Amino acid sequence: MEELLLSTAELVAVLPPRDRPEAFLRDRYFSTTVLSDMEQIVFDKILPDRELAPFVHPDVPGKDSANRGFKATSFTPAYVKPQNTLRPGGNMIRMPGEPIGGRNSPAQRYAYNLATIIDDQDQRITRREEFMCSQVIRTGQVIVEGEDYPTQTVNFGRNAALTIALAGAARWGEAGVDPMDDVEAWVQLLSDTSGFTAREVLLGPGAAGLLKKSLRFLEALDNRRQDGGIMQLGPVSTGAENKYYAVLGTIGELTFIQYSQPYTVGGVRNNFWPSMGVGIFDPFGFMGHFAYGAILDNDALLSMERFPDMWRERNPSRTIVQTQAAPLPIAPEPDASLFALVR
Repeated sequence: MEELLLSTAELVAVLPPRDRPEAFLRDRYFSTTVLSDMEQIVFDKILPDRELAPFVHPDVPGKDSANRGFKATSFTPAYVKPQNTLRPGGNMIRMPGEPIGGRNSPAQRYAYNLATIIDDQDQRITRREEFMCSQVIRTGQVIVEGEDYPTQTVNFGRNAALTIALAGAARWGEAGVDPMDDVEAWVQLLSDTSGFTAREVLLGPGAAGLLKKSLRFLEALDNRRQDGGIMQLGPVSTGAENKYYAVLGTIGELTFIQYSQPYTVGGVRNNFWPSMGVGIFDPFGFMGHFAYGAILDNDALLSMERFPDMWRERNPSRTIVQTQAAPLPIAPEPDASLFALVR
């Protein structure tokens, strides 16, 4: 039998790109969406009050106390505006998966190209939002900067003690270091700092690998993950599409999650969560919001998560496609999170 060899051009099946992002951090820790009717986003924080009631003699008038106050902060977010140009020549080229010679009309290809561009722009904005959420969780602030936008920092005022970088012989993986000791200490630190109860531990793959070398961790971990009725007791990997995070198991009230998701800037690959990063959260206390400022466009002039738009130019003929958003993650209680680089 003659061997059948097909060239790439003869294959009609298309391998889809495995690059669709997932807004894991945004959806898990900044799950409340806030749409502002103004270009400026204003967020309030109620100030803590842990004062004891003073003792007084029964015949003495009560002592006047200060009322609980709040702090208002405002910020005008930068826009993200991914834009693409669709030229007529792009509609004459066959679509992915279309037979050689083509069977679709230029109008059908035009519709396909528009849908693909808008979807790609939405994914790029989603990656930017995930990056901003990671910044807030890791540093307690978000830095907004761009080529035509002056650098601004929105600092949510997290206690400096909750941002940790281990060094030298204290790093995970060094002789005599049990990572579980640090996890327990950081859980207590979260409580001692502002009274929050840790419930989730988020680990990069490198940190998760080192934590799994702790016998105390392995002996206490309940890792009976269930998938379709089948217990999953083996190792996990993260970082591929549709598998950016995995629950490792629980110890008491703590749920341990491994997370890894890549992105690129100018073609240079990076990750939303450091491989050696460890985050400890009280997700109920953190109460993150994700806000969107109003889009200042005469065809919009209202708050929207996404504002896709397109227009045509005649000479030369082309269609410009653009999606606008004015995103800003908000951390009302930044002290409900702790971040540590363990190596």
